[in-house]
Amino acid sequence: MTTQVATFRSLLEILRDKPRITTVHSYSATGKVLDLIAEVRPLGIVLHWWLGSPIETIRAVDLGCYFSVNAAMLKRDDVLGSIPLDRLLTETDHPFGDRRSNSVRRPGEVGEVEMALATMHGLSKEMIRIQLWRNLRTVVSELEVGAMLPKELRSHLAAI
Repeated sequence: MTTQVATFRSLLEILRDKPRITTVHSYSATGKVLDLIAEVRPLGIVLHWWLGSPIETIRAVDLGCYFSVNAAMLKRDDVLGSIPLDRLLTETDHPFGDRRSNSVRRPGEVGEVEMALATMHGLSKEMIRIQLWRNLRTVVSELEVGAMLPKELRSHLAAI
């Protein structure tokens, strides 16, 4: 654990000095991950398949984190309700590994998540999709990493 913490801290320090959009999986270590993020204060952290408590979720929001949401997370209304809509992104790799879903399992299949978020927030699926793209655009803009993205993606983000 000591080596993992030291390695993670050094990675966060690099990200603090040279921001990038970075997904962090915190399985069985949500509190420790948040402690290190609070200590180092990097930007652009996206918590991947977040399993923290509602209190930890509020702390992560206060630390500036974003959250990638997948279908398996939809049953956690207590946590999803703690995440502001402008901090959500969809997790495009998850559907491929979702063994519980009866829908097509392939990366990028986020329709179920968009529909659930739309229902939760009283918006249309289209409005949720636009908001999620805007959230990505915000992260890209805040970190000034747009030049690293493919031209087509930059054009799409600019058009939203």
